[in-house]
Amino acid sequence: MRNTTPLISITTASQSETLPRTALPQLSEAEISDVVAMAWQDDTPFEAIALQFGLTEAEVIGLMRATLKARSFRVWRMRVRARPAKHQARQLNAQRAQNQYASSAASERALGDAALEDFPLPPSPLSRESLR
Repeated sequence: MRNTTPLISITTASQSETLPRTALPQLSEAEISDVVAMAWQDDTPFEAIALQFGLTEAEVIGLMRATLKARSFRVWRMRVRARPAKHQARQLNAQRAQNQYASSAASERALGDAALEDFPLPPSPLSRESLR
């Protein structure tokens, strides 16, 4: 079965590539330039691009593939894969795991310290004989 989705053509100075229309909403050249700039920034997560332009991570990757030269795209993909800051969900999961590890380590230290301490018992008026 053939995909009958209309096509959109994105032409740059270096290449021409045809993408399915559903892959990208209508963006002006200025907006495409802004998306590319935001995608190159290490501290801008894909979620921020999604909020501002309505593009998913896959659509941003498709836009970058269509806009950049092949080598520039590969360099960008290597950078993005290595940076958890580009993915807020991964960043939050890493922070949660770190906090959980820190809290469990602190609990273990506290329990270990408590085991080393001698807690003197207060004198009790009860004895075995008095309980019989």
